[in-house]
Amino acid sequence: MTISPIVIPTEPPAPAAGKASLTGILYSYSGHAPIPETIFYLTPAVGETKQHPPLVFVGPREEQGDIQGISDTEGQIFLNDIPPGNYFLAVWAPYNWILAAESDTDPTPRLIVLEPDQREDLGTVYVSWR
Repeated sequence: MTISPIVIPTEPPAPAAGKASLTGILYSYSGHAPIPETIFYLTPAVGETKQHPPLVFVGPREEQGDIQGISDTEGQIFLNDIPPGNYFLAVWAPYNWILAAESDTDPTPRLIVLEPDQREDLGTVYVSWR
């Protein structure tokens, strides 16, 4: 039996009505390379304004609204039918979960805001991953 590889779309697909979708490429700015075959998850922002990351990252927990995925062999990511909201993207690094950053020079956690029916291309998703 042959298993077909996961095919990640180059553009975000049309989500179900009222939901969102996203694509992007996980990239290690400390290792200067894409991050292949790595677990990641979106986790809802917290706080009164829903603008802050959770204090603790223990891995994806569906009951808390986390949405899990895995990057392909070239570091591409894809999630579809995501409930609208504010999220942070956590990536598994050896021995720890780390947050995607604003850029390769700004380590501020990247807030991802998804609206109903939005198709978001995150582009390069920077992570301090070794």
